Amino acid sequence: MQAFIGRVLFAFLFIGSFMNKYENFGVDGGPSAKMMAPKMDATKAKLEAAINAQFQPVSAFKFPEVADKDLLMVAMGLEAVGAVLYIFGFNLGARMLMLFLLAVTPIMHDFWNETDPDAQTVNLIMFLKNVALFGQLLTFTAMNSASAKKQKTD
Repeated sequence: MQAFIGRVLFAFLFIGSFMNKYENFGVDGGPSAKMMAPKMDATKAKLEAAINAQFQPVSAFKFPEVADKDLLMVAMGLEAVGAVLYIFGFNLGARMLMLFLLAVTPIMHDFWNETDPDAQTVNLIMFLKNVALFGQLLTFTAMNSASAKKQKTD
C-alpha cells in the first residue's frame, strides 16, 4: 500500500502538469505551445546545423514541419498516460515518463542558453529536478525488472 501511495504522489506532478496544459490548450496549444515554439525552433536549427556540418557533401538536412501544438499533444499524451500506468506499477508508464523527460528537459530547461541570471537559476533547478525524476523512474524500472526475474526463478 505504501508503494502505491508513493507512486500516486510521484505521478501527481505529471498529472498536475498535464491538467494545466490541457485546461489552457485552446485551438493553438495555449501558453505552453507559445513558450515551447522559440525553444523548439532554436533546438531544430542547432541540430540541423550540426547534422549538415557533419554530412555537408551529401545533402542539406531539414526537420519536417510539425506544428508545435501537435508536438505538445504528444508530450501531453506521454505525460498523462505514462503517469496513470506508473500509478498502477507498469514499467511501460515509467518508460513513457522517461521518454517525456528525455525529450522535454534539454529543450525547455536549457539553462546554459539563458542570459538572464534569474531565468538561468530557475531553468537549472527545473533541469536538475527532471534529472532526479528520471533517476527515480530508472530505479523503479530496475527494481520491477529485478523483482520479475526473481519471481520467475522461484
